[in-house]
Amino acid sequence: MSVAAPSSTAAPPTGRLFPAVPALVAREADGYVLVAGWGMQSRVSGPICREIEASLEAGAATAGLGRLVDAHPVLGELARWLETPAVPLSREGAVRLDGFDTLFIELVGQCNERCLHCYADSAPTVTDALEREVVLSVIDEAAALGFRRVQFTGGDPLLCDFLPEAVARAAERGIAHREIYTNGLALGERLLDELAASRPSFAFSFYSLDPEVHDRITRTPGSHRRTLAAIDRAVARGLAVRAAIVVMEENADGVDELIEFLHARGVGYVSWSRTFAVGRGVDRAGAGGAAAGASPAPRTAESGGHRAPAEADRAALPHGKLCVSYTGDVVPCIFQRSAVLGNVRSGRSLAEIVAGVAGGAGRPGAAARHLPVASEARQRLQCASCRLTDLALGWLGAAGAGGAP
Repeated sequence: MSVAAPSSTAAPPTGRLFPAVPALVAREADGYVLVAGWGMQSRVSGPICREIEASLEAGAATAGLGRLVDAHPVLGELARWLETPAVPLSREGAVRLDGFDTLFIELVGQCNERCLHCYADSAPTVTDALEREVVLSVIDEAAALGFRRVQFTGGDPLLCDFLPEAVARAAERGIAHREIYTNGLALGERLLDELAASRPSFAFSFYSLDPEVHDRITRTPGSHRRTLAAIDRAVARGLAVRAAIVVMEENADGVDELIEFLHARGVGYVSWSRTFAVGRGVDRAGAGGAAAGASPAPRTAESGGHRAPAEADRAALPHGKLCVSYTGDVVPCIFQRSAVLGNVRSGRSLAEIVAGVAGGAGRPGAAARHLPVASEARQRLQCASCRLTDLALGWLGAAGAGGAP
């Protein structure tokens, strides 16, 4: 579609995000760009832009747009997007989306394993960690912002000496879902006694039925046996337990059997995902085995995602996520580590950091608006909603353009 559209080059970028699709509509100087999370990208200019603008304002396709949906496939897509809830294309909208669901808190960078694919570059030698007062304050702010769940992670969160207090604080503040993501190596009975009072759920990383394969991936002798023992302890306490398998060249065979084994062990839910190009995973994503798609997907587990299926209708849940890394950086997701929004040690609240108040920074060095390459985003980001956030932040540029249209 062509011809000239309104030339409002001085106007700030405006548009809408459609988290349920996911998709983005943004205004350019000579029209609109429409981008879907699966990679579709189209630019529209000409008189039809008036109908697009009116439809975005109304939150539904206008009669004029409806008459033109057959003129170009992208207009039909837009009409379908407009049937779903939308949020403003702004920095805060890009992160919050249709509401905050999960906050990841990386309590420590230290880990007692050295996994080949670790997205956080954790290891026994990493010393960065969040302070107790910072973590408790972040939990309070998360509750005020409406986060439905918090995941305590790392590194390995069991190595944080105030983990039981942090989990209890989340329970006291009414955060319904409190999950500890761990390898379980440090989960002794005494620590489990302290944690069980707050009724957290556990997510265990696990890689293979074969102890040698598992230990080769974690680069930690005996880790297979110790993680299984931790799973058994948590199951025996009646706590909700899930397991997450990262499928790579080393363990691509036998994943279905592993899933069945874990279910029989009392694990309520098992998911799998490929390796992502973040941290040490950069050298492994797309290199051989399941990571490159050479092996068939497991038949008996859902793939990927940050959420366990505790609720019946996962699609209806909010999509917004946020991560406080073990360095204090606030990023949109545990896999989206280069899009630094701020730091919790700056004196600004989470709400101010998300909105870009008083010095909020976007992606370092991104001086101009751009749309990330969809295929590259899929190498780094696990969830469709994270890819939408990435697209939106890229489009908004380094400053994040904090205002709503």
